[in-house]
Amino acid sequence: MFPKTIRYISYILKTGIFILPILSLIIAESLFFPFITGKGFFFRIGVEILLFFWILLAVFDKSYRPKKSPILIALTALVIILSLATIFGENPHRSFWSNFERMEGLISHLHLFAYFLILTSVFKKEKDFKRFFAVLLGISAIISSYGYLQFFGKIAAHQGAKLDATFGNSTYLAIYILFHLFIIGWLFFKTSSRWFRAVLVFLFFFEIPIIYYTTTRGAILGFLAGLLIFSVLTIIRSKRKKIRLLFLGFLSALILSGVLFLVFKDSGFVQNRTTLSKLASISLSEGTVESRLTIWKMGFEGFKEHPVLGWGPENFNLVFNKYYQPNLWSKEPWFDRAHNVVFDWLATTGILGLIVYLSIFISSLFVVWRGYKRNHFSLTESSLLTGLFAAYGFHNFFVFDNIASYFLFFTILGYIHFRYLASKTLSDNKGQVVRSNGHFQQTHYLAISLSFVGVIFSLYFANLKPLLANKQLLNTLKDISQKGQDVDLILKDFDKIFSYQTFGNGEAREQLAGYANNISNANVPQESKIKAIQKATEEFEKQVMSTPTDARNYIFLGSLYIKLGRFDQALITLNKALEFSPKKQQIRFVIADVYLNTGQNEKALAMLQEAYDLDQRYDEAAKNLAIVALVNNKEAYAEELLKKHFGASILVDNQLINAYARVGNYQKIKEIWQLFIEKEPNNLQYYVSLAATHIQLGERQEAIKVLEKAIELNPQFKQQGEFYINELKAGRTP
Repeated sequence: MFPKTIRYISYILKTGIFILPILSLIIAESLFFPFITGKGFFFRIGVEILLFFWILLAVFDKSYRPKKSPILIALTALVIILSLATIFGENPHRSFWSNFERMEGLISHLHLFAYFLILTSVFKKEKDFKRFFAVLLGISAIISSYGYLQFFGKIAAHQGAKLDATFGNSTYLAIYILFHLFIIGWLFFKTSSRWFRAVLVFLFFFEIPIIYYTTTRGAILGFLAGLLIFSVLTIIRSKRKKIRLLFLGFLSALILSGVLFLVFKDSGFVQNRTTLSKLASISLSEGTVESRLTIWKMGFEGFKEHPVLGWGPENFNLVFNKYYQPNLWSKEPWFDRAHNVVFDWLATTGILGLIVYLSIFISSLFVVWRGYKRNHFSLTESSLLTGLFAAYGFHNFFVFDNIASYFLFFTILGYIHFRYLASKTLSDNKGQVVRSNGHFQQTHYLAISLSFVGVIFSLYFANLKPLLANKQLLNTLKDISQKGQDVDLILKDFDKIFSYQTFGNGEAREQLAGYANNISNANVPQESKIKAIQKATEEFEKQVMSTPTDARNYIFLGSLYIKLGRFDQALITLNKALEFSPKKQQIRFVIADVYLNTGQNEKALAMLQEAYDLDQRYDEAAKNLAIVALVNNKEAYAEELLKKHFGASILVDNQLINAYARVGNYQKIKEIWQLFIEKEPNNLQYYVSLAATHIQLGERQEAIKVLEKAIELNPQFKQQGEFYINELKAGRTP
């Protein structure tokens, strides 16, 4: 290949790399999970296209081939361990592909590794990285501006008062901004241009409020920890007295601010500001912290069961199910992350995965500080990079990564790798264009051809098909909202999704199950209801076959069996769910439902007693137990439970009405309807129901008074109400 052609291909690669940061701006409104899938598919497709051009270049010019460094060795080891954990994990399919909600899995790590290889092979000068970082900052400025528009109410935030910009998640925005604050610092010390430094200072103070208003405690404290470490290292290592005194003053101010915050954490100034009050509330007994500690313990239990390679990437949900702790009832019912980088890697990839993951940080810091000793890195650079890793690590100790943060992390790793290579003599391979000969043409052109076919294959099967399935899923959800009663149309929509046979089938099946459940209560022909439920059941039978150890899928399937009246199958299926998640109250609730539907009231009571005993603080478990206790003629026990948890023996609750109706206690039903009316005094239906209850009790005059009140409240009810009244006066039951 001619040198001119090689140069043109390198320009294509550089242009492509400079385009990739746009991923953080993408909100794909035409896709399911628009903040995640759009970014994920953009990154994967972009990297795959660049990968082909890079292989083409590397074949003809050795200078574009990967060069060894401690960081490259660590990343290669990471990919190997992730691959082994995927192969030998509990659910290899999910480990490899992930799902639409996360867009991670082994496939994303392979793309990140490819991005690292391309970046470090194509960027050969520090000015390449400087320009790239400048582009990153330009995009971060746009995203910060988006955040300000949310803050001032010009654009709706997707998480209420929390800023989330183009990420749809405040924690994702927070870590994104955190990276850029340190990149700003790096560029500030690397440039001598006054006007550019002024721009950087402005951008730094422009972006700091964004991270504050995400209210993400991990990122805020991580940023402060990073500044602390940066300052301490500068004070210890700097040879210039003025610099040491400057940073000593800054460090003192930082510490003093922390002390003052602790002293005045209960003041109105702190408590009336969301972010500050959240920071002030941190304690081991605080709800979020307490639940995180519980989940970390669950992750450690999962690690002990599979200590070497873990359960497989993306399989923390299985660990969560198996080691679920009943005191988590007030939190989200399903977690697929430990919200802690250590326990995530331990549980999903074992001790080997955690070691190689940590080795990335260790090797990077080794390169940086060895470079500092050899005058290849300045003290400022070394301290800033160390501070960044500390901030990033601290943040990830409470949450988890996403494609945008991974992209930035691998970019920083690429820069450190580049600086390591720059400190060595690389002139041996520079510009060594491979000479053409017969043997070369046979082997190297074969490699190029295979890479081309591989990229085309991946673009179609790993990207285009999932993209089409994802878009069809969102279109289906739109059809459900607009034409949901057209069951045949909706089922055809779902069939189209499943025809793509992608990793999104699981999420599509959950949406189908939700639709079937809703349509079963809608005003549509019974035949259509059964058709929808049967279709959802068939699909979840496939889902259970493909993921036979996931309790969540068994709950969906068992609930669908109940809808079809197939109670024996439901019981078998739900007991299987209980096998994979033995302490989850929700499963016992559904099993009790099966027992109630089959007239086994005592078994239902025993099952709900088990659920309640798992954690007696759980109000819903207490209410369910009380309702079934009523069905079993244990009214005193039911009222005792209700008083203990709700402060009264009767509640505004339709399930309680149904329970009392089953045992014929209409006096209690009357009292409950009276509570309904106290809560909503203008609700006509409540008056009609109360009147009907009076009739059941033989209190016909009271029923007439209630109906007269209903007519007074709603004159449109007059004709029907007077008919009921006349029937009652005539001694008939309307």
